[in-house]
Amino acid sequence: MLQFSKLLHHKGVKVTLVSTVFAYNKLMQNTSGCSYIPLETISDGHDQGGSAHAESVDAYLERFWQVGSQTLAQLIEKLLSSEYPVDCIVYDAMMPWSLDVAKKYGILGASFFTQSCAVDSILYHVHKGLFTLPVVDDQSEISLPGLPPLKLFDMPSFVYDFGSYPAIFKMVVGQFSNVEKADWVLCNTFYELEKQVSTWEKLCFSNFLWLQYES
Repeated sequence: MLQFSKLLHHKGVKVTLVSTVFAYNKLMQNTSGCSYIPLETISDGHDQGGSAHAESVDAYLERFWQVGSQTLAQLIEKLLSSEYPVDCIVYDAMMPWSLDVAKKYGILGASFFTQSCAVDSILYHVHKGLFTLPVVDDQSEISLPGLPPLKLFDMPSFVYDFGSYPAIFKMVVGQFSNVEKADWVLCNTFYELEKQVSTWEKLCFSNFLWLQYES
């Protein structure tokens, strides 16, 4: 997100980077930050210890959803009365509740998928029920649009070993819970590496946005 913020800044976009209080404090301990990117914080409900202080991953994510939504709303209200009111929220797709908060304030929302398009495609098909789990025949080929034939062991670990990481599985598949309501869908990829599946995702999501950066 910091690197993406830098790219937007160099294109003339006013950017404010938002992290959790815990992540912000860790960041400030290990780096001088980026002087031209303002930093703001929201709470995940565990400001002193982050996810390590939660009872479980499930408990952490539930708490983050509740407290994160509240504190993000407070931050938006703060910035709306500032010199640079918020026009758009670009959020990590694993926090879909961010879009709900943005829409509450009439702000544009861009869902930023930080994994490869290949992984996004697999998870999308799981979310839609087009790829049924668990896979019974682990030797059969799996065919998904835009991807070469895959074996089960080519899948992400929580798909390959279904049930092994239930909280993480719920989070990554949940990225698609409200993605159709986003104004734009951004993906972290190189088109030349993922031509076929990137093209499929553009056809799949009418709000998919191509971004091209010159080196």
